[in-house]
Amino acid sequence: MKILDRYIHSQLMKGFVIVFVILVSVFSFLDFVEELDDTALGNYSVFDAVVFVVMTIPERAVWLVPICALLGCLIGLSLLDHGNELTVMRTSGVSARRIVWSVFKATGWLLAIVFVFEQFISPALGERAWRDRALAIAGDIILRKESGTNFWFRDGRRFISIRDMAYGRIPTGIEIYEFDEQAELTVFTEAREAQRDTEGVWQLQDVIRKRTRGMKIDVETLPSLRWDGFLSPKQGAVIELEAESLSPTDLYYYAKDLRARGQNANRYELAFWRKLNIPLATIAMVLIALPFAFAPFERGGIGKRVLLGAAVGVMFYLIDQVVAQIGLLTTFNPALTALLPAATLFVIGLAFLRRLR
Repeated sequence: MKILDRYIHSQLMKGFVIVFVILVSVFSFLDFVEELDDTALGNYSVFDAVVFVVMTIPERAVWLVPICALLGCLIGLSLLDHGNELTVMRTSGVSARRIVWSVFKATGWLLAIVFVFEQFISPALGERAWRDRALAIAGDIILRKESGTNFWFRDGRRFISIRDMAYGRIPTGIEIYEFDEQAELTVFTEAREAQRDTEGVWQLQDVIRKRTRGMKIDVETLPSLRWDGFLSPKQGAVIELEAESLSPTDLYYYAKDLRARGQNANRYELAFWRKLNIPLATIAMVLIALPFAFAPFERGGIGKRVLLGAAVGVMFYLIDQVVAQIGLLTTFNPALTALLPAATLFVIGLAFLRRLR
C-alpha cells in the first residue's frame, strides 16, 4: 500500500504544482500591474514593485492553497482515471475509500507545509516587503532605518527612535530627543511602548522624561503620557503592518491585547480566524473534488471536470470574500464569519463522500 500511496501522491503533486504555478503567476502579475499605479509616489520604482511582488509570493500563495488543492486533486485523479489506473486499482481490490484516504494523507503533508509558511516564512518576508514598500512611497520622512525594525524619524527639532515593533503594530523601545534653536538637547523622553487609544491618539507607556535646565536635570516618571503628535499618519503607515501580513500567533495575541484594553479587535480576530480557516477550506475543497474525480464523464473528459471544479472554487472564493467584508461591517462573530463558508462546503463534501463505494 505504501507504493500505491506514493504513486497517488506523485500524481496529485503534479496536478497541484501545475495549478499552483499558473494561479500564483497570474495573481502575482495582476498585483504587479496594480503596484505600477504607485510607482510615481515617493521613491517607489518599477524595480521596487517587482521586488515587493516577489517577496509577497508566499503570502499570496497561502491564500490560493484551497483552490489549488481543489484543481490539483481534480487533475491528478482525472489523469489516473483517464489512463484507467483508478479502474485497475479498484478491480484489484482497492476500495474508493482507500484511495480517498491516500488523497487525505497527501493533503495532510500539504497542510503541514502551509503551516510552516503561514507561521514563519510568509510573515517574515511579508513584513520586510510591506515596510520597504512603505519606506519607498513615504520618501524622505525616515531619517534613518537601521537593521530589523529600528527606525529614526525627524520632526522639526525632534528626533524619534523606535527600536522594535511588537505584533507588527506596537512601537517599543522608544526614545525621543528634543533640541532647542541652539541645537542643545532640552528634553529626553524614554517609553517602553506606544499604543493608540480609542480616539486614535498615541499613549506612551512607562515614561521617563528628563529635562535639562543649565547644569541641572529634572527627572519625571509617568505611567502613561498622551502625545498627539508622536507619529504623523505617514510615519505610522511605515511602521504599522497590515493585519493580513501578520502570523496567526501575532494576530491572536494582538487581538487579545486590544480586547484587554477595551478596544475593537474584530478586524484582527477575523484575520486570525481566516488564516486558521485555510486548512479547513483546503480539506473542504478536496472533499468537493473527490466526487467529480470519481464520477463518470464520458464527454468532456478531464477538461469538463476541471471546468466544473474551477467554477466551484471561484464561487467559494467570491462567497468567502463577501462574507468577510460583511463581517467587517457588522458585529457578527469573527470566528463564525471566517469559518462558515468553508464549514458549509465541508458538510456538503462529506455528504457526497458518504456515497462513494
